[in-house]
Amino acid sequence: MQSDSRNDINQQDTCGRSTYVRKYTIGEVAKLTDSNVRTVRYYDEIGLLKPAEVTSGRYRLYTTEEIWRLKLILTLRYLGFDMKEIRNLISGEKSVAKVINWQIEALSAQIRTLTNIKEILQQTAQSDYGEDSLHYMHQMVESIALSSAERKQLIFEKMKDLMFPDEVPYEWRDALLKRLKTCFDEEGKLSAEQIAALNEIEKMLDQPEFIAEAKLSATPYLNMILLDKIDIPTWDQYMQEISSRVIDAIQQKATYDSEVVQSIIHDYVAYFAIGENVPYTPAYFQKFAKKVVPLDTNKVDCFILQCITLNPRLKWMTQANVLMVKGIQRLAQLEQE
Repeated sequence: MQSDSRNDINQQDTCGRSTYVRKYTIGEVAKLTDSNVRTVRYYDEIGLLKPAEVTSGRYRLYTTEEIWRLKLILTLRYLGFDMKEIRNLISGEKSVAKVINWQIEALSAQIRTLTNIKEILQQTAQSDYGEDSLHYMHQMVESIALSSAERKQLIFEKMKDLMFPDEVPYEWRDALLKRLKTCFDEEGKLSAEQIAALNEIEKMLDQPEFIAEAKLSATPYLNMILLDKIDIPTWDQYMQEISSRVIDAIQQKATYDSEVVQSIIHDYVAYFAIGENVPYTPAYFQKFAKKVVPLDTNKVDCFILQCITLNPRLKWMTQANVLMVKGIQRLAQLEQE
């Protein structure tokens, strides 16, 4: 392995003066950050922390910039952020404030989950069932799960009532909530975490601020629905096609400014123009973008995250939302230039 003195690279600054850039081996970096070589190597493999240089002997070398980045990654991991959230933060794909708010919501949900579990255990410990305490605890969990199944249906009906402008017909509300409805149709027992998510959704439906944001989120659909140029089965089929294309793009790791994502966005927005019986023009796209981009709000995002807790298979919805909103924003900027 190279000695420390060989890791000092002689470079020149913009004025032509000789400068030295100290470079550290992977072992030194691990020691400086109270980490380990395996962790640093893993972050390189997943593209989160690339070394400043890889020598001909395949040794990784790092500067103070990479060391600072690693310390930031380790701090975020300590605070409970997952790899995707860390990548979004470091790349600037999501604002620091938004990701921190998400994490606060996630931690709050975990706290509520642990509180539910603690209450069940405390009630079991204080019961007089003796050897039947485990049976009593099982009955408590069963009763909570049963009541939650009934509550899910009531909450979904409440969503249809509250989350749309009055002009939107109920059959369209069902169509627009079709994917989220799978969260409330799932059979089987709910975990403590899912029960906590259901509680949070119920609380949000009682918050005027959230309801206002939810109704605002429905505005891009309003003209199309009221003009009655597209029927629900046709709309549903088209949205399934768009969703499949977005999921494929996510799996291919396409970026929001890629050709594949921009093509999906143009097709998506053009369909709204068809529904409104107007030509699809750059001016229409700008108008649509002004409606959609401001809708990327914390409260709606948090609501979707709670729904994903109820049905983890819908996790793609968050990724799709980020991809589409940033893509629309980027295309709107390009067309203004």
